[in-house]
Amino acid sequence: MGGTDGSGADASTASYGQAVVYKEKLPRRWTIATTVVLAVWVAYQASVLLPEDGTVWFVILGFSMLLGLVFNAVPISKRIYNRIKVQGGQLTVGRETIPVESLTDDSLREAREQPTDAEFVASLASRSREELAELRRRSGATRPPRIMGGGWSVPMGMDEIVVQTAQGESLLIATHHREALVDALMRARQAPRV
Repeated sequence: MGGTDGSGADASTASYGQAVVYKEKLPRRWTIATTVVLAVWVAYQASVLLPEDGTVWFVILGFSMLLGLVFNAVPISKRIYNRIKVQGGQLTVGRETIPVESLTDDSLREAREQPTDAEFVASLASRSREELAELRRRSGATRPPRIMGGGWSVPMGMDEIVVQTAQGESLLIATHHREALVDALMRARQAPRV
């Protein structure tokens, strides 16, 4: 099960009596690829320009660092706001931590059944104009869920689940591994506290 780390055992096979540990690893391919390409480019320019044109090389180095930041803004944002960890009965998303016990069982069961973005778009495409107008009217009357961990929206390439706390607050969690996260949350909710 990609994206999970267990302590001594796979997180999906840990017994209910053990502490549930789930840590979602974010993909690093894009960051590694852009860093390698820019490093090779800077090294090539250094071999051509140095030592005579050091100033030009420093300009190229600065521009390459800026490009690296621009190309990796989304992965950096994901690392800040969308790191997910379930450990010791706590759910941590980005810089926010809440107790797993504060999530309702019903919302966790519903999260398992929520459609993916592709399924949701397909269901909207099959609706009539009247049905879409009614959906728009009803959605305008309800408050959208708060994105847990911060950030403006769900980053590209990530799925989402909506869960509810015992206090009635709806939380949207961006994830790469929906099934694994919901499974870990349900197991953490059922595991006895030590």
